[in-house]
Amino acid sequence: MKKTVLIFTFFLLNISFAIGQKTYNVSFDDRNAAIELTRNAISDISNKDFTKAFIKLSKSIEVDSLFRETYLRIYQLYSLNNDNTEETIELLNKGKRIFEEDDELFFYCGEIYRLNSMINKAFYEYSKAIEYAKTNGEDFYLVPYYYLNRGNIFLASEKYDSAIIDYNYLLKLNPNSTSALTNRGIAFYKLGENEKACQDWDMAVKKGFDRANEYYQKHCKN
Repeated sequence: MKKTVLIFTFFLLNISFAIGQKTYNVSFDDRNAAIELTRNAISDISNKDFTKAFIKLSKSIEVDSLFRETYLRIYQLYSLNNDNTEETIELLNKGKRIFEEDDELFFYCGEIYRLNSMINKAFYEYSKAIEYAKTNGEDFYLVPYYYLNRGNIFLASEKYDSAIIDYNYLLKLNPNSTSALTNRGIAFYKLGENEKACQDWDMAVKKGFDRANEYYQKHCKN
């Protein structure tokens, strides 16, 4: 009887997660601790106590690395203060190893690399995010930004044809993206396709994007 109770208690105190081809175990106590740490970190972020928030989020991942919400909050925190760059990337990479083919986590790594002018690494992360979104589903609201930001890298690298391909796909996902229209217009202009460039800028202007109006007035008005 005692043995039966112990087995029953084990299943009560532990939960299993199947992620990809791997199975992970975590106790309910650890999961609850991670949730509480993350909840408190969110409160710290709201109060702009970013140092405390980072410590709690790091501890949450240490206690329970399977609680995906914490990784999202780690990036949220970084986007607000840009501190602890190496540590944040290390933590996100840990999440990527656990949540395999998680396009959102790859995108966030790409954003950190972009903000720190590590363009080749950002390009890799955006490309992996795009690859995995094909499987995970492209209806997620961030997916157009995968294409926008990779397209912008192509544009800055003077790979205009590749940039246009990314902007074209983005505009299929979100026809109202004025950033894609404006930047595709720049790529067309650089390729000498002025009519297409002006059409894009004109459309962006009509959608209320003032930056596109600067290009239109300069290159298309006459």
